[in-house]
Amino acid sequence: MKKKIFSTMSAVVLALSCTPAVPACAAEDEYILHSTFEEGSEQWSGRGAASVKTVSGKSRSGEASLYTSGRTNSWNGATVGLGSGFSAGQDYAFSAYVMTEDTSSPVTFYLTLQYSDGSSTSYPKIAEVTAEKGQWAHLESSKFTIPDGAKDIQLYVENDESNCDFYLDEVVGAKSGTVISEPAAAVQMSKGDINYDGTIDSLDIIAARRGIINGITDKKTLRAADADSNGVFEVNDAVLIMQFVAGKIKEFPVNEPVVVPGQQKYTCEELTEKVQSELVNNEPSSSHQEKSGVQYGTIKKENYFSKKANKNKPYNILLPANYDPNKKYPVLYVLHGFFENEDRMITKGNGTMYTRQIVGNAIAEGAAKDMIVVCPFIFTSATMRDATGFGDAGSVEGYNNFVDDIVDSLMPHIEEKYSVATGRENTAVTGFSMGGMESLMIGMKHGDKFGYVGAICPAPGGSGAFKWSNPDEQPYLLMITGGTQDDVVGLNTPEGYHNNFNKNGVPHVWHVVQNGHHGDDSIHSHLYCFVRGVFQATEGDVSGSSSTPTTQTPTVTPTETPSTTPTETPSTSTGQRKYSMEELTKLVQNKLVNNEPSSSHNKKQGVQYGTLKRETYFSKKANKNKPYNILLPANYDPSKKYPVLYLLHGFFENENRMITQGNGQMYTQQIIGNAIAEGEAKDMIVVVPFVFTSATMNDATGFADQGSNQGYDNFVDDIVDSLMPHIESKYSVATGRENTAVTGFSMGGRESLQIGMKHGDKFGYVGAICPAPGASGAWKWNSESETPYLVMITGGTQDDVVGLNTPEGYHNNFNKNGVPHVWHVVQNGHHGDDSIHSHIYCFVRGIFQATD
Repeated sequence: MKKKIFSTMSAVVLALSCTPAVPACAAEDEYILHSTFEEGSEQWSGRGAASVKTVSGKSRSGEASLYTSGRTNSWNGATVGLGSGFSAGQDYAFSAYVMTEDTSSPVTFYLTLQYSDGSSTSYPKIAEVTAEKGQWAHLESSKFTIPDGAKDIQLYVENDESNCDFYLDEVVGAKSGTVISEPAAAVQMSKGDINYDGTIDSLDIIAARRGIINGITDKKTLRAADADSNGVFEVNDAVLIMQFVAGKIKEFPVNEPVVVPGQQKYTCEELTEKVQSELVNNEPSSSHQEKSGVQYGTIKKENYFSKKANKNKPYNILLPANYDPNKKYPVLYVLHGFFENEDRMITKGNGTMYTRQIVGNAIAEGAAKDMIVVCPFIFTSATMRDATGFGDAGSVEGYNNFVDDIVDSLMPHIEEKYSVATGRENTAVTGFSMGGMESLMIGMKHGDKFGYVGAICPAPGGSGAFKWSNPDEQPYLLMITGGTQDDVVGLNTPEGYHNNFNKNGVPHVWHVVQNGHHGDDSIHSHLYCFVRGVFQATEGDVSGSSSTPTTQTPTVTPTETPSTTPTETPSTSTGQRKYSMEELTKLVQNKLVNNEPSSSHNKKQGVQYGTLKRETYFSKKANKNKPYNILLPANYDPSKKYPVLYLLHGFFENENRMITQGNGQMYTQQIIGNAIAEGEAKDMIVVVPFVFTSATMNDATGFADQGSNQGYDNFVDDIVDSLMPHIESKYSVATGRENTAVTGFSMGGRESLQIGMKHGDKFGYVGAICPAPGASGAWKWNSESETPYLVMITGGTQDDVVGLNTPEGYHNNFNKNGVPHVWHVVQNGHHGDDSIHSHIYCFVRGIFQATD
């Protein structure tokens, strides 16, 4: 019976598959800022002491809103930086909805601008509204002028004389005169109700089948389509929805989670297993060394005011290399032991402390995320300057006071003074000896604020439930380290904590350092492993990375045909570790598509797309200016560094061919913008130059003409000598081969291969689409440091210009030399847009993924 239902559904859906999608509202296409919070906090963060997080079940529109809590002053609230789409001296319209349930009387809320004029900071009000308890109130202004000379512009929500928690939703910023539409009503997600119309019926069967055929990228739709709640959408979900509609089942089962990139974060169990499997007894000695070409963080000594001690207390802070105040960083707090101070865990241990090097090398290798590390003086007393004895009640109390002092005083100070990504998913604590015991106490008491908790040779005395009654406060990662040669607390003390968590079924990493002492060797080993696990559980982080999936086979009922979606190769997302060439090649090869989804060509509601500009650069080789198009990412920020993709056209074509004018419409802007919005590609700058380079000719005149061919070949050096220096001086570019890619079509594909082989020190990613004949070289790289992270060659079976045999010849040349590369054959692909679109769709999902 199942088979019959599935066949019927297939026929119905295929018959309806050409139904056009409803276009996005024209006004919404004009929004510069539109925060719906359906996919996360969308770069909003807490202001002052406030914390923000997305929540479902409370919303003005859609399913989710941004919840702001922990406010200690009325000016604390939720804030977001306004990007390059907003300009000083221009008029804008703003709209936002706010609600509070945390008050007994009406509260006045403000939508406020913060900006600097270079000498002072100002806070003009944009809009205000009085909100009744439990009711959404609308903050709106049809015309607000951002003052001339304004810099560092931020938008935030606050209120007057109230520290209430509140919800924020549907925040819009647009040019004045734009009609800001009334948001749709709030919805509640129901499994199986894919179209969110409140009923699970045949329309959801149709939507499920479309999803199986074309894929589903919208995360809200994925959650509803995932009928069995295992974290992925697959054939089994479509079958369950059919069975529900047919009345064969009354409710959907709940199956074990399957982790797929972009769909689900790590569970506590999954991250614990990952870290446990990657533990080392002794960190590599190379992790202590400062390596050539690696930039390390900066250590600063500062003070914060402790409310508990009623005085200033010192701390050391390790800011990451190239610390950018416009970027939000997660924070790791590292605590010292009894009779020690703020220097012990960062500069002065039993010998040299290598915290800075261990963290810096892990980040450089892509094994850890950029992070801020705070090493405070944890003894906290209003009457004592430091501990006086292990058995002294005042000394013990001084350490125990820090359990609240870190939350009440230190964290608010750090979050106000530095650019911090707030929330438990961005906050970790670990410590040594007494600091290890305090870390466990902090983690158990303040589970709503710390998502990662560690303890190194923790001292005795910790007490509590050794579990979290609220699953939302259980750490993503809990790790306890003990040393077999610890002659202070022994191995039995940390093992006691390990046993307590075991009794309560709390997933955690138990790390025994063989021959580890109560000192630097156990500390270094723990830090080496711990920093590779923290901040890995969630998406939407400062680097945009997601979690490492485990390979799972989709659940399919025996009578059904498995999904044709390719199985994902186990991979590590950007920002966790550096792919080898073989790993990245395999990952991209396994994710190839013959035809990119048609939805990748569409501009989608809520997605911001890059800005296309036409410019010129001076070519030394041609001795004249040459044009190029440049696609800057959405909300291009000149204080942020972006990797660059150079995209080259073919013979008799120009700088418009690969970005605006193809055989039909070129969808480069949409394909890349959607990939970035889906978290499948990094923000990037795309440069599409006029490739032909000659001092005597304006363009090619014939395929066989020597001067014409020379004009194209000249670009192999012109890109390095003239175009790249121009782009790097004019735009905010992340330099180095790990941040530079080149691909091209036809003659441009040939030149891309030549560029990649000749300038391997400058290009880490090389592609070619239906490349023209004539490229020559060794077809390998003698130096590992110049071998690309990714080489990808695409050919079309219906190519009537160069045929499939020409790109296949290049493929065979690399094969003979054992060079890993992606060989992408587009079935029915021509010498034109279809092969180009398929290549770009796949290529942008692989480039810039080899390094953090």
